Amino acid sequence: MRHPADRLAALPDGEFAAFAERLGGIWPAFEATVAPVTPDGTVELSLVRERSDAPPERAVVALRRTPVTEADVEEFATLAAERGLSFAVLATVDEVEPDAVDRARSAPVDVYDGVGLVALARDADVALPSAAAGEDGEDGDGEDGDGDDRNR
Repeated sequence: MRHPADRLAALPDGEFAAFAERLGGIWPAFEATVAPVTPDGTVELSLVRERSDAPPERAVVALRRTPVTEADVEEFATLAAERGLSFAVLATVDEVEPDAVDRARSAPVDVYDGVGLVALARDADVALPSAAAGEDGEDGDGEDGDGDDRNR
């Protein structure tokens, strides 16, 4: 049986972007805009919340299909600082390297590995791709436990 994060990784680009857009619903106060999938399979979700008493609040969520390294977190933290973001989320359907987790703790970046991303989506009732018919004989729910592997 394939883990839901594996099914996310296997999605065609358009469906992966659609998942990212649905994930934007986690932050209902923000208007979410999805950028096209990059050649490396990353989708960036820009979040903006208009405020009457201050400039708009901005955030970015990036969903990747490749492991997250310490260098990735460093680059994302720099981007967050340069753009003046309220928060930044770097999530992957794969693994987050231990050094990346350590760097994220000291940066304004939340990182999620594949299991954590699936838990985040499930907690917010964001639909995940179901297993292909006959793939595992199940209802497509997957068996991954309910642990929250967010690395903050």
